[in-house]
Amino acid sequence: MGRVTVGRALAVVGISASMFGCAEAPTGIDVESSNAVSSGNGLSAINGLTAANGLTAANGLTAANGLTAANGLTAANGLTSANGLSSMTGLMTTAAGRKTVAYLVKCSLATGDSIVKQDQNGTNYTFAGSIGLCPAWKNGSITSSASCQELISACMMAHVNTAGVHVPIWLDSSSPAVGWGIDKVNFPFQEGTFFGSIMGGSLATTGKVNVTGPVAYYCDGAGFTAGATGVVAGRLGANQAGSPYANPFGNGTLCKNAPASVPYYTYGIAGQPDPDGYQKLEQPTGTPWNNAVTVWRNNSYTPVFDTGYQYSFSANITHSSPMVIDVGTSPVQQWNQSAGLASSVFNMAPSGSNWTISPMGSPTKCVDAGAGTNGTGLILATCNGTTHQSWSISADVQTGNFFVKAASTGRCVNVRNGSTAAGAVMEVYDCNSASAAQKFAIQATVYTADSTGTTGTTGGTTPCASFCSNPIEVPAQSYSVTGIATTGACYESSFPIVGFNCGNMSGRTFSVNGQTFTCAGNQVLPAKVNGGYCFQASAGGATGGYFGTW
Repeated sequence: MGRVTVGRALAVVGISASMFGCAEAPTGIDVESSNAVSSGNGLSAINGLTAANGLTAANGLTAANGLTAANGLTAANGLTSANGLSSMTGLMTTAAGRKTVAYLVKCSLATGDSIVKQDQNGTNYTFAGSIGLCPAWKNGSITSSASCQELISACMMAHVNTAGVHVPIWLDSSSPAVGWGIDKVNFPFQEGTFFGSIMGGSLATTGKVNVTGPVAYYCDGAGFTAGATGVVAGRLGANQAGSPYANPFGNGTLCKNAPASVPYYTYGIAGQPDPDGYQKLEQPTGTPWNNAVTVWRNNSYTPVFDTGYQYSFSANITHSSPMVIDVGTSPVQQWNQSAGLASSVFNMAPSGSNWTISPMGSPTKCVDAGAGTNGTGLILATCNGTTHQSWSISADVQTGNFFVKAASTGRCVNVRNGSTAAGAVMEVYDCNSASAAQKFAIQATVYTADSTGTTGTTGGTTPCASFCSNPIEVPAQSYSVTGIATTGACYESSFPIVGFNCGNMSGRTFSVNGQTFTCAGNQVLPAKVNGGYCFQASAGGATGGYFGTW
């Protein structure tokens, strides 16, 4: 039985999660909450252990790159060293990347421990430890440590949520820092088990001679529907865009049915229907992974959105050719996701227990249900705090989608006539839990400016006039974009930028003012054009490209 003492809280059997989100903070302030929260059965939702899985692939944690030198990170040196976690390239240079660092440190270091790192502008950030899976990485190499690499990898994957929604989870692992045990009352459903190594390069030094990282795996837990329909909201399954992991045993294959899996039972095989987790999984056959992390959760939860992300909404009925809610017209319509329109990307803000939905380019405007009668088209209106602009969002757990209900009437957002066509009106209608026109995939991304960056007044005219049409206006001097779509992107800035970096552009080109750059380290800007800079990523490659300016 694992036992973890954190502050004043004591967790017995496994690790329970609190609902606090991850945020950045300047030197001297932990990035995680430090308040203990007790559950009804006396177990503690560990203080500082924000195991609410809110880390998204938009933060740069992708299967293509993992935690590698491309992100300014190496296992060969300690996190505190300049060569272990770079301040000048990769994760530390963007707000989204630093969110990944916060989860990385939380998984690696123990409660009460922390590291301080600078970004490229010399701003200090304190990142707090919590779980303590690999304290040695703070100051030393983990190149040859299979347990460190695998436990950190599994922990990071266990926190990924492609929907960017914070969800309470319970962790089990053979690591003494976590331990075994189940909470049948609060976390009765086994979601899945994560394993692999998201460190890049050959894993021969950890005993896996024929494996080259990053490799990121999961298998399905027995608590949710097996097979192709077994999608866990924002988490596991075939419909989760941007997920950095895959089920190597086949979509929907349960861990307990995976070849050579070795389960662990707290109450014995006769005492519980499913094991706490797994002491070993093999992939490929004959290659053991002995440091997996298993996640348990409830099948019902209230989603909590992260104000540091932006979100898109796509009706399940259009999943084969995704359409997203777009506010470029009135009434609001659905439009092609591939168009990559800024009017299809939204900020979520708390409104009591509900949420307001505002387009990223118009923060003073809110999606409004109007009269709220059946068939009323959604509109965009000045935010006024009324229930017509307040939305209740609940998970449809087995499909991985969400229902969006107007607080004023309780009616659901619906694609008019169940249409799959671009231009179909978005309306409110009586809720039908079986209707694919009322179930929405919610996908997180990051478009906002770096919250720690400098801002100023724009100048110049149209830097992108000679290079692309309809560029996205960069709203600050220090700005970061991650998860650039494979359809390409164009960004325009007239701020007094002094440098930039970029990465994950394999299979495409990245140019500034028409000059092509190889993404490696900090870059020198070319001459201004029309008073500024035009940043372009061509179509192609894989989702996960990024660039940042300062």
